[in-house]
Amino acid sequence: MARHRVPVQALRNFMSILFGFAMGGLNNLVVLPWAFAGDFSTWGLVRFSAAWATALGPILAFGSSSSMNRFKGRCGRDDTLPQLYGSLAQPGLLLFSVLIVVPALLFPETTADLFGLQGDQRNAVRPIALLTGLQTAQIYFIGFLTSRLKTALATFAKETLFKVGYLLLALAVGYGIVTKPQFLPAFIGLYVVVLAVLVAQAVANRFRIDLRGLRDREFLRSLRRYSGTMILGNSAWVILNQIDIIMVGRLMSTEWVPLFAIASFIAAVTQIPQRAITRLWQPLIAEAMDRKDHTEAWRLVRLNHRTLLLTSGWILACITACLPELDHLLPAAFQGLGAVIFTVGCFRVMQGSAAGSAILIGQSDHFRWLIALNWTMVALAIPLNLVFIPDSGLGLGLHGAALATLIAMGISITFRQWVVWRIWKRFTPDLRSLGIVLCLAVPTGLLMVWTPGLHPLVSLLVKSVGMTLWAAGASRGLNLAPEATAFLMKSIGKSGGGH
Repeated sequence: MARHRVPVQALRNFMSILFGFAMGGLNNLVVLPWAFAGDFSTWGLVRFSAAWATALGPILAFGSSSSMNRFKGRCGRDDTLPQLYGSLAQPGLLLFSVLIVVPALLFPETTADLFGLQGDQRNAVRPIALLTGLQTAQIYFIGFLTSRLKTALATFAKETLFKVGYLLLALAVGYGIVTKPQFLPAFIGLYVVVLAVLVAQAVANRFRIDLRGLRDREFLRSLRRYSGTMILGNSAWVILNQIDIIMVGRLMSTEWVPLFAIASFIAAVTQIPQRAITRLWQPLIAEAMDRKDHTEAWRLVRLNHRTLLLTSGWILACITACLPELDHLLPAAFQGLGAVIFTVGCFRVMQGSAAGSAILIGQSDHFRWLIALNWTMVALAIPLNLVFIPDSGLGLGLHGAALATLIAMGISITFRQWVVWRIWKRFTPDLRSLGIVLCLAVPTGLLMVWTPGLHPLVSLLVKSVGMTLWAAGASRGLNLAPEATAFLMKSIGKSGGGH
């Protein structure tokens, strides 16, 4: 790991994402509610469109990111990397043309029905198609940069640059520089800017492509089988991550989308550690599996699990303990979302701490398991949303959307651990995992009911500092996550060097 400067990149990723979240927080909690006061539908349409693009983009990318990591070693030895990148680009170009461009141009009304668009919003079909293409291209080039372990560059472009651009765009709308009808086209322009930066980074890192693809037909068939299997598995996971926004928009209306987006954004702070380091684990685990070094691969999986359970769990604990204070600080239109925030935060922590086992299965010869496991989530989440959200069902609204995803994800991840045990005779969670959860849960409950009687912002800071000191001291004193502690200390110690 040292030769890849993993701790340094992890810290740089963390700082980029942290800054991006700060900008996103300012934007989502202050600027966007001000800019779109009384007209949440326009803001909701942009978020709804981005959700569709985010759900469809990875499907069109056809497993290119995972395949780059899995086959980079072999193609590097054979000097066929440009052909590999060409073969991985071909399905995306074909699928985008056939499944997105043709329906959007020739059958816009039918496509609008499929997206669930109503009224004037039906004109968003082609912008959604364009966003989907840009998202697919971004995934492709991020996959290349990740396979080269240039994650800090990709993270900066996707997280910090995008969030700053989105903030500036919202300010422009608020001050009348950009009109509300121009907001979606300008948002698409922001996607173009991010893609241009990623392409420039890829070229600077010696990206070369031969669109004729691989000549070895047997290898090409193996590549297509793997890519197809991975996209069947990964696309289900991506759909699940966006299904809440899509279902809320379809079953409640786009005016409710910003409320769910705000709750999801607050809960998504728990994902800062995951976004900082998960892109590093995939190429490293892939390298270990390529060398048949299962001991190293399993060490990385355990390190991923405990690091993210501790760090993401700590952030969720701080948020949960401060929910009463957050409710007072949010604008009136966005208050009362505590249950949604907590539920979304729970499945985000669960998702991050279990990411290592998904990477392990995906980079092994047992990758087909991911199809059944991930599509089980979607098969459960869709009917659960239909039951939980609308008044014709349980009428839980926004909380129903979050609860449906939590249940579906929990069942799928439980089955995934059974698969890991069946193949490697090991469980990712252990007694230390339970210790981390208890160490965070008990003081969280106590702090949540404690009312210091101070200004909500001061009370939030006091509770967060108290929770942080407890989590740091207890985890270190009880030795709950020794690998995570050593990794974090190494990151801090090397943050000024390793250039």
